[in-house]
Amino acid sequence: MKKKNILIVDDERDMRELISICLQGEYETIEAENGDVALELFESQPVDLVLLDVMMPIMDGFSVLSEMKQIEKMKDIPVILLTALGDTDDIVRGLTQGADDYIVKPFEPREMVARIQSVLRRSAITEDTFEIHQLIFDQEKYQVSYNGKIVPLTKKEFQLFFRLASRPGRVYSREQLVELEWDFTFDGDARNVDAHIKNIREKLKKTGYTHKVIETVWGIGYQVVQEL
Repeated sequence: MKKKNILIVDDERDMRELISICLQGEYETIEAENGDVALELFESQPVDLVLLDVMMPIMDGFSVLSEMKQIEKMKDIPVILLTALGDTDDIVRGLTQGADDYIVKPFEPREMVARIQSVLRRSAITEDTFEIHQLIFDQEKYQVSYNGKIVPLTKKEFQLFFRLASRPGRVYSREQLVELEWDFTFDGDARNVDAHIKNIREKLKKTGYTHKVIETVWGIGYQVVQEL
């Protein structure tokens, strides 16, 4: 099987080399010392995932991410942000702009590899019907079923749940969920999202599903857990 190409974008040479060593054997790595070089590399080399440092001179990670999402051939490439410890605002901003996950520096190599594997696996889910954590999602019918029983979700509840479940482990901010599923700019009121998540949890429980599949990530939003 052909190895996936990982683009490492970081202005620190030592960090790029360390990441490349950690990924050696499982992935092919491409290195870029700044955002401009990274965007140029997209034109000449195939990229399957981007590890993108937030704090870079000239063009920071947010600017690179914004540019990527505006270019057709780049907008669907998964991105994992590399952030400094405790920078919650950066994490929320990146996830809102379309990043798929984040890794806080300093990090364990095993954690980085696990997150890359998870994001690549999640980005491969394109089917209208798929199963996760004993739940079957049918996008055409807007239905979720468990053990042969249909969970009576509204269309909006299904859309939110499907969004989370199609990328387990990916944290979505409330702002991002509103903008993606309601098609208007977030106005600061998270009650709609919270109410729908509460309803989904209650309906799952009434159907006999007892696992805590939707997890609240305090200060950010929600995620469907990777493992039960």
